[in-house]
Amino acid sequence: MAPKTATEEASNTRVEEIQPTSFWKDLQTVPNLLSLSRIVMILVAAVFYLNGHHMAGLIVGAIAGATDWLDGWLARLLNQTTELGAILDRVSDLIIETVAFACILHYRLLPPSFFIVYLVREYLVTSARLFVAEKGRSIPSSFVGKVKSNLVMGSFVGLFSAHAQLIGGESGSVILYKIGYTMMVGGLVCSYISGIQYMRSFVRIYTELKHS
Repeated sequence: MAPKTATEEASNTRVEEIQPTSFWKDLQTVPNLLSLSRIVMILVAAVFYLNGHHMAGLIVGAIAGATDWLDGWLARLLNQTTELGAILDRVSDLIIETVAFACILHYRLLPPSFFIVYLVREYLVTSARLFVAEKGRSIPSSFVGKVKSNLVMGSFVGLFSAHAQLIGGESGSVILYKIGYTMMVGGLVCSYISGIQYMRSFVRIYTELKHS
Protein backbone atom coordinates (compact mmCIF):
# COMPACT_ATOMS: atom_id res chain seq x y z
CA MET A 1 0.00 0.00 0.00
CA ALA A 2 1.37 3.37 -1.03
CA PRO A 3 2.04 5.86 1.78
CA LYS A 4 -0.47 8.65 2.16
CA THR A 5 0.48 12.01 0.79
CA ALA A 6 0.52 15.12 2.95
CA THR A 7 -2.64 16.32 1.19
CA GLU A 8 -4.50 13.06 1.97
CA GLU A 9 -3.39 13.14 5.59
CA ALA A 10 -4.52 16.76 5.94
CA SER A 11 -7.85 15.91 4.32
CA ASN A 12 -8.42 12.99 6.72
CA THR A 13 -7.52 15.20 9.65
CA ARG A 14 -10.04 17.83 8.56
CA VAL A 15 -12.77 15.16 8.22
CA GLU A 16 -12.00 13.82 11.69
CA GLU A 17 -12.19 17.33 13.10
CA ILE A 18 -15.34 18.38 11.24
CA GLN A 19 -17.49 15.35 11.99
CA PRO A 20 -17.36 15.45 15.81
CA THR A 21 -17.64 19.24 15.77
CA SER A 22 -20.76 19.06 13.60
CA PHE A 23 -22.27 16.41 15.87
CA TRP A 24 -21.70 18.37 19.08
CA LYS A 25 -22.90 21.57 17.45
CA ASP A 26 -26.17 19.90 16.44
CA LEU A 27 -26.51 18.20 19.81
CA GLN A 28 -26.31 21.52 21.65
CA THR A 29 -29.22 23.13 19.80
CA VAL A 30 -32.23 23.95 21.96
CA PRO A 31 -34.62 21.42 20.29
CA ASN A 32 -32.13 18.57 20.61
CA LEU A 33 -31.39 19.38 24.24
CA LEU A 34 -35.13 19.25 24.85
CA SER A 35 -35.27 15.81 23.22
CA LEU A 36 -32.50 14.61 25.53
CA SER A 37 -34.27 16.09 28.54
CA ARG A 38 -37.44 14.24 27.50
CA ILE A 39 -35.62 10.92 27.77
CA VAL A 40 -34.34 11.78 31.25
CA MET A 41 -37.72 13.07 32.42
CA ILE A 42 -39.64 9.98 31.29
CA LEU A 43 -37.22 7.76 33.23
CA VAL A 44 -37.64 9.98 36.30
CA ALA A 45 -41.42 9.88 35.87
CA ALA A 46 -41.35 6.06 35.74
CA VAL A 47 -39.27 5.90 38.94
CA PHE A 48 -41.73 8.21 40.72
CA TYR A 49 -44.78 6.32 39.50
CA LEU A 50 -43.46 2.83 40.23
CA ASN A 51 -42.54 3.89 43.75
CA GLY A 52 -46.05 5.04 44.52
CA HIS A 53 -45.60 8.77 43.86
CA HIS A 54 -48.29 8.76 41.19
CA MET A 55 -48.98 12.47 41.05
CA ALA A 56 -45.30 13.38 40.76
CA GLY A 57 -44.87 10.75 38.05
CA LEU A 58 -47.85 12.07 36.09
CA ILE A 59 -46.64 15.67 36.32
CA VAL A 60 -43.09 14.87 35.16
CA GLY A 61 -44.49 12.60 32.44
CA ALA A 62 -46.84 15.35 31.24
CA ILE A 63 -43.94 17.81 31.04
CA ALA A 64 -41.93 15.25 29.08
CA GLY A 65 -44.83 14.79 26.67
CA ALA A 66 -45.16 18.55 26.20
CA THR A 67 -41.52 18.79 25.09
CA ASP A 68 -42.34 16.38 22.25
CA TRP A 69 -44.43 19.14 20.68
CA LEU A 70 -42.22 21.99 21.88
CA ASP A 71 -38.94 20.78 20.38
CA GLY A 72 -40.42 20.47 16.89
CA TRP A 73 -41.97 23.92 17.12
CA LEU A 74 -38.70 25.47 18.34
CA ALA A 75 -36.72 23.68 15.63
CA ARG A 76 -38.84 25.36 12.98
CA LEU A 77 -38.96 28.72 14.78
CA LEU A 78 -35.20 28.89 15.38
CA ASN A 79 -34.32 27.24 12.06
CA GLN A 80 -32.49 24.49 13.96
CA THR A 81 -33.89 21.45 12.15
CA THR A 82 -31.21 18.74 11.97
CA GLU A 83 -30.90 15.08 11.04
CA LEU A 84 -29.75 14.42 14.60
CA GLY A 85 -32.95 16.02 15.84
CA ALA A 86 -35.06 13.64 13.77
CA ILE A 87 -33.11 10.68 15.20
CA LEU A 88 -33.41 11.91 18.79
CA ASP A 89 -37.11 12.56 18.31
CA ARG A 90 -37.74 8.99 17.14
CA VAL A 91 -35.55 7.52 19.88
CA SER A 92 -37.22 9.54 22.64
CA ASP A 93 -40.68 8.54 21.37
CA LEU A 94 -39.67 4.87 21.40
CA ILE A 95 -38.27 5.18 24.91
CA ILE A 96 -41.40 6.94 26.18
CA GLU A 97 -43.67 4.32 24.64
CA THR A 98 -41.55 1.38 25.83
CA VAL A 99 -41.23 2.68 29.40
CA ALA A 100 -44.96 3.47 29.52
CA PHE A 101 -45.85 0.00 28.25
CA ALA A 102 -43.54 -1.55 30.86
CA CYS A 103 -45.43 0.32 33.61
CA ILE A 104 -48.76 -0.66 32.06
CA LEU A 105 -47.77 -4.32 32.11
CA HIS A 106 -46.49 -3.99 35.68
CA TYR A 107 -49.88 -2.73 36.86
CA ARG A 108 -51.78 -5.01 34.44
CA LEU A 109 -53.66 -2.11 32.88
CA LEU A 110 -53.68 -3.83 29.48
CA PRO A 111 -53.17 -7.42 28.29
CA PRO A 112 -49.58 -8.30 27.28
CA SER A 113 -50.85 -8.91 23.73
CA PHE A 114 -51.11 -5.12 23.24
CA PHE A 115 -47.38 -4.76 23.87
CA ILE A 116 -46.53 -7.66 21.56
CA VAL A 117 -48.61 -6.13 18.75
CA TYR A 118 -46.85 -2.81 19.34
CA LEU A 119 -43.36 -4.37 19.32
CA VAL A 120 -43.88 -6.37 16.11
CA ARG A 121 -44.79 -3.23 14.19
CA GLU A 122 -41.92 -1.21 15.66
CA TYR A 123 -39.35 -3.90 14.87
CA LEU A 124 -40.53 -4.18 11.26
CA VAL A 125 -40.56 -0.43 10.62
CA THR A 126 -37.27 0.20 12.44
CA SER A 127 -35.53 -2.59 10.53
CA ALA A 128 -36.82 -1.23 7.21
CA ARG A 129 -35.67 2.30 8.06
CA LEU A 130 -32.23 1.09 9.13
CA PHE A 131 -31.78 -0.79 5.86
CA VAL A 132 -32.68 2.14 3.62
CA ALA A 133 -30.62 4.52 5.79
CA GLU A 134 -27.55 2.33 5.20
CA LYS A 135 -28.18 2.79 1.47
CA GLY A 136 -28.37 6.58 1.78
CA ARG A 137 -32.16 6.70 1.48
CA SER A 138 -34.94 7.45 3.95
CA ILE A 139 -38.56 6.58 4.65
CA PRO A 140 -40.35 9.80 5.65
CA SER A 141 -42.89 9.87 8.46
CA SER A 142 -46.54 9.77 7.42
CA PHE A 143 -49.56 11.67 8.73
CA VAL A 144 -51.13 8.43 9.96
CA GLY A 145 -47.90 7.66 11.80
CA LYS A 146 -48.14 10.97 13.63
CA VAL A 147 -51.79 10.30 14.47
CA LYS A 148 -50.69 6.94 15.87
CA SER A 149 -48.13 8.59 18.13
CA ASN A 150 -50.66 11.12 19.42
CA LEU A 151 -53.27 8.44 20.12
CA VAL A 152 -50.81 6.18 21.93
CA MET A 153 -49.46 9.08 24.00
CA GLY A 154 -53.00 10.18 24.79
CA SER A 155 -53.92 6.65 25.86
CA PHE A 156 -51.09 6.70 28.40
CA VAL A 157 -52.59 9.82 29.96
CA GLY A 158 -55.99 8.15 30.26
CA LEU A 159 -54.71 4.82 31.57
CA PHE A 160 -52.33 6.22 34.16
CA SER A 161 -54.79 8.90 35.27
CA ALA A 162 -57.39 6.17 35.76
CA HIS A 163 -54.96 3.99 37.70
CA ALA A 164 -53.97 6.91 39.94
CA GLN A 165 -57.68 7.82 40.36
CA LEU A 166 -56.78 11.35 39.40
CA ILE A 167 -60.35 12.65 39.05
CA GLY A 168 -63.87 11.59 39.96
CA GLY A 169 -63.04 8.64 42.19
CA GLU A 170 -63.95 5.17 40.95
CA SER A 171 -66.54 6.27 38.40
CA GLY A 172 -64.16 8.86 36.93
CA SER A 173 -61.42 6.26 36.76
CA VAL A 174 -63.67 3.92 34.78
CA ILE A 175 -64.39 6.67 32.24
CA LEU A 176 -60.70 7.62 31.98
CA TYR A 177 -59.74 3.98 31.55
CA LYS A 178 -62.26 3.47 28.74
CA ILE A 179 -60.97 6.60 27.00
CA GLY A 180 -57.37 5.44 27.37
CA TYR A 181 -58.23 1.91 26.20
CA THR A 182 -60.10 3.20 23.14
CA MET A 183 -57.25 5.55 22.22
CA MET A 184 -54.76 2.69 22.54
CA VAL A 185 -56.79 0.48 20.20
CA GLY A 186 -57.04 3.37 17.74
CA GLY A 187 -53.32 4.02 18.05
CA LEU A 188 -52.44 0.40 17.33
CA VAL A 189 -54.75 0.35 14.30
CA CYS A 190 -53.12 3.53 12.99
CA SER A 191 -49.69 2.06 13.72
CA TYR A 192 -50.35 -0.83 11.37
CA ILE A 193 -51.89 1.37 8.70
CA SER A 194 -48.81 3.59 8.78
CA GLY A 195 -46.64 0.48 9.03
CA ILE A 196 -48.08 -0.79 5.76
CA GLN A 197 -47.33 2.60 4.20
CA TYR A 198 -43.73 2.46 5.44
CA MET A 199 -43.25 -1.10 4.22
CA ARG A 200 -44.59 -0.16 0.78
CA SER A 201 -41.99 2.61 0.67
CA PHE A 202 -39.38 0.08 1.77
CA VAL A 203 -40.33 -2.34 -1.01
CA ARG A 204 -40.20 0.46 -3.58
CA ILE A 205 -36.79 1.67 -2.42
CA TYR A 206 -35.47 -1.91 -2.22
CA THR A 207 -36.62 -2.57 -5.80
CA GLU A 208 -35.03 0.66 -7.03
CA LEU A 209 -31.75 -0.24 -5.37
CA LYS A 210 -31.74 -3.73 -6.90
CA HIS A 211 -32.20 -2.30 -10.40
CA SER A 212 -29.89 0.68 -10.07
